[in-house]
Amino acid sequence: MRKQRVLFLCTQNSARSQMAEALLRHHAGDRFEVYSAGISPTDEIHPCAVEAMAEVGIDISEQYPKGLRTYMGKMGFNYLIIVCARAEKDCPKTFPGVGTTFSWIFDDPRADTSLPHDAILERFREVRDRIEERILRWLENPEEELQRAREGRERERLLRRERPEGRE
Repeated sequence: MRKQRVLFLCTQNSARSQMAEALLRHHAGDRFEVYSAGISPTDEIHPCAVEAMAEVGIDISEQYPKGLRTYMGKMGFNYLIIVCARAEKDCPKTFPGVGTTFSWIFDDPRADTSLPHDAILERFREVRDRIEERILRWLENPEEELQRAREGRERERLLRRERPEGRE
């Protein structure tokens, strides 16, 4: 049986999408080929993401940020899972080669860089745990997530129909 492909997308591909990639691979790597990318990738994974994942026995120190262009037009994905609001806003509405898109928006653990290291690390732990909970819920009941996506598309379709022609 061929594995389904999943792409996690965020803005910089330095924290949330990297953690999500590693967590899905950890829990269901036998069923999924898992990737991550960013719309505007940084040069490195945030050290707190590496540390938070190491605390749960998952090593992401060899992973690195990748841009969306790494995959666009080169591979198809069964699922695109957007994990940050900015990427959701900036992501193309139609993504060639993607079956289903989910939006699982998580807070940016780097939002306040003035905090001491321990406080920032705690934020990374919280986001890591929320991502893992969402992944496990999806793995236990994939139809629920698909239904939610269908309902969202239907709402968008109805909103487009209600708009007067030529107006956004």
